[in-house]
Amino acid sequence: HGCCLEDIAPNVFKCVLLKLRKKRSVYEALQNNSWVADIIGALGWHGLAEYLELWDTLNNWHLNTTDDVHQWKFETSGIFSTRSAYRNFFVGSVSFEPWKRLWKSWAPSKCKTFIWLAIRNHCWTADRLQKRGLPHPVRCPFSDQPDETIQHLLTSCVFARQFWFSVLQPLNLAHLMPSRTISSFAEWWRRSWKKIPKQLKKGFNSMCILGAWTLWKHRNACVFDGVSPNLQQALHNYKDEFQLWQFSGAKGLAALVSGRALTQT
Repeated sequence: HGCCLEDIAPNVFKCVLLKLRKKRSVYEALQNNSWVADIIGALGWHGLAEYLELWDTLNNWHLNTTDDVHQWKFETSGIFSTRSAYRNFFVGSVSFEPWKRLWKSWAPSKCKTFIWLAIRNHCWTADRLQKRGLPHPVRCPFSDQPDETIQHLLTSCVFARQFWFSVLQPLNLAHLMPSRTISSFAEWWRRSWKKIPKQLKKGFNSMCILGAWTLWKHRNACVFDGVSPNLQQALHNYKDEFQLWQFSGAKGLAALVSGRALTQT
């Protein structure tokens, strides 16, 4: 039955002395049905029904002298490993495909956290605010298009596409500019990352994080400070941050700039 005797026959279990429960082995109890003699006192109707069911179940059991062997079902060999245990600990969890490109890249923690929220659609854009009945912009603050979403702001918006083109062109990466049909920032990032030479991938990751962070900050300035969308201002802010990130240790960005000739197609 896959459960203990106390769960199968609780009334029968209560009629066995505590000292017998502790020391009696399964083998001893099954020898000549000696478990029957361990029952002391009246069972009652429920106990009798449990007793009969227990009798039928145990009567078909045959013990052997072979030692039990533990089989670990998460390995084909049947042998336990911490690797398989750790892997199966996350079975059913929600995966986060770009985790390595995000968390292993050089960028301030607040920027990484923002990207993580953006990829999971947890930023407070108009679509999310509307679902909760909160005040929200009626249209995209960049392009005056309806239905502002974080994916739209970072990729498919006309303003965002112009921004990415201006950022990527000096690096000979203009061909990687997001298209109008791209569904999400994470998808565009993944596709573009695959086309970048290995030695420039770290810098490209930092650049994507910085670009998305710049767009988000410019969007907030438009929404909360009444600033008009200004591509040149956004690019100016991006370049300033780009320099600061390099001074702070983003070596990949410097490699990306110096290796732009390698990215020509």
